[in-house]
Amino acid sequence: MSSLPALGSSPVPARGLPGSQFWSTRSATRDRAFRYWTDTICDELVELVISTSNRTSFEAWMLQRPLGAISLSFIHASQQTAVRTHEAICRTREPRFDLVHVRNGFVMFEHYGRNFGLRPGECVLLDSAAEYRFVSSEGSDCASLQIPQKWLRQWIPAPEKGIAQVFTKASPWGNALLATLGALNADTIEDLALPGVVVAEQVASLLALAIGKSPVPGRGKGKLLPRIRQTLMERAHDESLTPLSVAAEHGISKRYVHTLFASVGSTFSHELIAIRLERARVLLADARFANLTVSEIAWRCGFGDSSHFARRFHRAYGKSPTDYRRLHS
Repeated sequence: MSSLPALGSSPVPARGLPGSQFWSTRSATRDRAFRYWTDTICDELVELVISTSNRTSFEAWMLQRPLGAISLSFIHASQQTAVRTHEAICRTREPRFDLVHVRNGFVMFEHYGRNFGLRPGECVLLDSAAEYRFVSSEGSDCASLQIPQKWLRQWIPAPEKGIAQVFTKASPWGNALLATLGALNADTIEDLALPGVVVAEQVASLLALAIGKSPVPGRGKGKLLPRIRQTLMERAHDESLTPLSVAAEHGISKRYVHTLFASVGSTFSHELIAIRLERARVLLADARFANLTVSEIAWRCGFGDSSHFARRFHRAYGKSPTDYRRLHS
């Protein structure tokens, strides 16, 4: 694998990293470079209205790769100003949160009615469903994690509490979160010892700790359901997991568990199967588990019947577990 230069250095990163996508203004002529960049950001990252003070000499690149449910982007760019508009928000199909970690340079933000700046080694959580504006310094380097809102709410009942909150090394959990983000580098991202889904969950866990406790949840549907979903995430491997056992753990009736999922157009079984299938999909694509049979992977993910697992997997991903493993090995 070609080595990437340190972020902020002048050479353009090498292409061809497995599982990654790369864009650079050097792919366009000088007079088209800035337009190429704005089109790339709007198409591949987030729809923004971007301007710059040096349009004729603008340079930028972005390396992007999936990290479980999260999309991770490393970005180097000349000075730019970007605005997330109401019109762009209305065109967004799936809202998400963006965790932005500054590596080099300085970035000023306006978001959630607050004005704040990010220095190297600091990060902030943005809400793509709300308007914001930022201005970056010349040659800034950032890592941006695009996190589906629905997925993050499995980990944090009210992520909005952490929006526009600058995380620094001043707090212990903020320091842990920043250390983890800092360890995700463009030149080593393909050599992680753990699957991307595990790393994504680690980031979500540390973000939850850095944000801190929300008010103690009551028994309202909107507050209890995220806790039940978290229980499913933690115990999906348990073949004996049932609505009754989950209800007992949360001190409610089995009927109320079904009512909670019905209130959001889902079911207990649907959500549990979806979690188990996603974990199986990750293991099938991970070379470290190549020696496990499909049946063993099914068992590890909570499926007692391998035939049932195979049917469910094919229905969800359009391929049998064996074919999916062969394609992604």
